[in-house]
Amino acid sequence: ISGIFSAALTPINEDLSINQDLYIRHCQYLMRQGHDGLAIFGTTGEANSFSVQQKKDNLDFLLVNKIDPKVLIPGTGSSSLQDAIEMSKHAANHKVRAVLLQPPFYYKNISEEGIINYYRHIIEKVGDNNFQYLLYHIPQYTYVPISFKVIEILLKLYPDNVVGLKDSSGDHERMLKIVKYFGNFDVFCGDDSLALSVYKRGGAGAIT
Repeated sequence: ISGIFSAALTPINEDLSINQDLYIRHCQYLMRQGHDGLAIFGTTGEANSFSVQQKKDNLDFLLVNKIDPKVLIPGTGSSSLQDAIEMSKHAANHKVRAVLLQPPFYYKNISEEGIINYYRHIIEKVGDNNFQYLLYHIPQYTYVPISFKVIEILLKLYPDNVVGLKDSSGDHERMLKIVKYFGNFDVFCGDDSLALSVYKRGGAGAIT
């Protein structure tokens, strides 16, 4: 996976439902700008403000309206393990390009083993050996970092599934170290100002 994926907004109506007309026009507009794809229901898309059913229904809506699943990277992480599994399964069934998985959050000081087990449960319950996952490192929101050890163990366990990371920490040196240390691992910068520099040093692109 490589390129520039736009973190799409999720427009809402006054009754707090998702404005589907504006949503599809927004996504179509972004793709006309030359983006390689769309990251929907991420931080910019306010994913945690919506139910799993809302997100599933609106992923379906985009696909029915001719948005190619191969350009979509939905955010499917949740502090609810079951919700993360359900949303990831739905995305996998639709053959999207990949999903973006933040670690569980709210409860702090989670052990590395706990983070690894969270990802293991999702990947194994989805059960698709060809489906791809991008880990999501955004500690300023989650307060749960994805360490080098977590990445290393998940790559050993699921080399065909765990293919990359979105790093929105703003830590330029950390991103470059991950690029160098893990080799064939797609590192996407989530910080506008650092994206070009990371890409020039071997990063996969940006989700921003």
